[in-house]
Amino acid sequence: MAGELLNCLAAIGIIMDFSPAILGMTVLAWGNSVGDLVADVALARAGQPTIAIAGCFAGPMFNMLVGLGTALVVQTARVYPKAFVLEFHVGIVVAFVFLLLSLMGTLLVVTWARFRVPRFWGYCLMGIYVLFTVVSIAIASTSG
Repeated sequence: MAGELLNCLAAIGIIMDFSPAILGMTVLAWGNSVGDLVADVALARAGQPTIAIAGCFAGPMFNMLVGLGTALVVQTARVYPKAFVLEFHVGIVVAFVFLLLSLMGTLLVVTWARFRVPRFWGYCLMGIYVLFTVVSIAIASTSG
């Protein structure tokens, strides 16, 4: 099913002349995160903010470690005994910098606020995401 979703997304990109990178970081990322958003908001409103906050970090961490780890193991096994060469792209560096900024910022702000999450930090994180999306779209549109 994921393969068909990607094929449909690629077809839409070709028809509308959008870069696959732009579609991936917007439409696919948002679609992948809507379920988590609904679940986390429902948990927070039900009086379980600790579980909601843990879910905000645990879900993406699981996706990165298990999803990316499995894909890399399969690809590495496919090219064995040669090394798998990962192509460098500036978008990967930008994504890593923004991820590091948001995670380290969250660690510092939440620790500084005695393990409470201030409202302003939620707005800051949304701003970081908007800035990341704008920078990533600018990079994707100039490189492809």
